[in-house]
Amino acid sequence: MKATLIVRGIGQLATLAGPAGPRRGRAMDDPGLVAGAALAVAGDRILAAGPEAAVLAAVTTGPDTRELDAGGALVTPGFVDPHTHALFGRYRADEFDLRVRGAAYVDIAAAGGGIHASVADFRGRSDEDLLALSRPRLRRMLRSGSTTIEVKSGYGLDLEQELRALRLIAALDAELPGTLVPTFLGAHEIPPEGRADRDAYVSAICEDWLPAVAAQGVARFADVFCEPSVFTLAESERILAAAAALGLGLKIHADEIAAGYGGAALAARLSALSADHLIVMAEADIAALAASNTLAVMLPATSLGLASTQFAPARQLVDAGVALALATDFNPGSSCCESMGLIVSLAASALRLTPAEALCAATLNAAWACGEGERAGSLEPGKRADFVLHDAADLRELPYHIGFASAQRVYARGEVVDFAEDACRDRPLART
Repeated sequence: MKATLIVRGIGQLATLAGPAGPRRGRAMDDPGLVAGAALAVAGDRILAAGPEAAVLAAVTTGPDTRELDAGGALVTPGFVDPHTHALFGRYRADEFDLRVRGAAYVDIAAAGGGIHASVADFRGRSDEDLLALSRPRLRRMLRSGSTTIEVKSGYGLDLEQELRALRLIAALDAELPGTLVPTFLGAHEIPPEGRADRDAYVSAICEDWLPAVAAQGVARFADVFCEPSVFTLAESERILAAAAALGLGLKIHADEIAAGYGGAALAARLSALSADHLIVMAEADIAALAASNTLAVMLPATSLGLASTQFAPARQLVDAGVALALATDFNPGSSCCESMGLIVSLAASALRLTPAEALCAATLNAAWACGEGERAGSLEPGKRADFVLHDAADLRELPYHIGFASAQRVYARGEVVDFAEDACRDRPLART
């Protein structure tokens, strides 16, 4: 088959190639490195990846084939961010200030802040306003190397607002490069109008909201914030069971706040695709995940955003054989972080993953954690041509060079991700 693009002169190519499915244990520490490599693309798909001589011998070229000399750079799969809340209105820096002064997340929420503040803000904004605010954030994520991004609803908290959020996510997916994966998170919090009758609110989610979401085909997954102060284990199970019956994949915010509450074990029992956060999970939850196919998604920036030094037990999870992924949890409250590159650094320094494990968790396993593992996350023939040329020569530089934006050229579906600087700014500079 004829190549439309050939990248040659790659110093290190991290293919993450191997058997289908997320990696566990020692397998996460093998990035499939190839030295002196090349990558061939046909349209929006990978055609070949491996030693340069072998790739060049395996493909044909023509006068319209583009060639790029990587100059010895490291090339990796595009990052996959499997847990974000990237569709929102205003930031909540005021709450971060309160947390670093000692206020607790649950106390801020009880006073009308937290998710409730974002819901009130979201409901008061037009579609055009929400799109205009979300575009530059997603462009920054794409430009930094995240070529597949899961985006949740959850700031509407009534049926029409949640459906509106999912439609806006679809609109952003249609206009931006890369791939957005929509998740329904109507069970993000109980709004003031639903508190008088919790059971009726949960029933509405199960009997009205979820069927509407499934019928309109606007979400691939359903998620729930499982905490005793939000949705209880019983309520979470009821919501997720209703979602599963409608054919939606399952995700769960688990064991973030209440120590040992058991959200991860619930995820494993329900065969959820992923259990996310897991900062205060119990030993029994680790064993339950290890015996299941549920992925554990680590969100280390959330600990920083909560002004906490407590992180999820990632090293213990990997050593127990749990399939582990990484994500930013990008949101206006607890994790205002768009950079998967920074997450890779935190995974090494705070979660004690090796550089190769961190890359696997941010690419291949992250792709499986949002249902994209068959199409993204590794550089193998037939998968999407999503890859990053880094300003680095060695894979180990990615977590080592903390805070450095290493992505110097990003490809999504075989095309360069290229935005004007002002298009990525929240507040573009005035030109005089």
